[in-house]
Amino acid sequence: MRTSAPAFVAMSKFVVANGDADAVKDAFRRRPGLVDREPGFLRLEVWCPLDLPDEIWLVTYWIDAAHFDRWHRSHRYHESHVGIPKGLKLVRGETLLRRFDRICT
Repeated sequence: MRTSAPAFVAMSKFVVANGDADAVKDAFRRRPGLVDREPGFLRLEVWCPLDLPDEIWLVTYWIDAAHFDRWHRSHRYHESHVGIPKGLKLVRGETLLRRFDRICT
């Protein structure tokens, strides 16, 4: 893990619609880690609420928003999703991307 303190966090949420949440979670456990090599990337955490097992939150930590934006607009962003289970369906209207600046620690 890199030692830089994160100054920016991107949190995204989605809800699996077709009962494939366990396959999606397993895909994250086996992910190829392509984003890990991106400039400015610090770490990724994947969370699931205990009371909503089909809801998944991704929390990515970056040194700043500019590094996240460059990656998010790049072809490498799309390549990093190669392990998504085939036929995955998401609940319409439940996908969310939130951007956070660190105030203090």
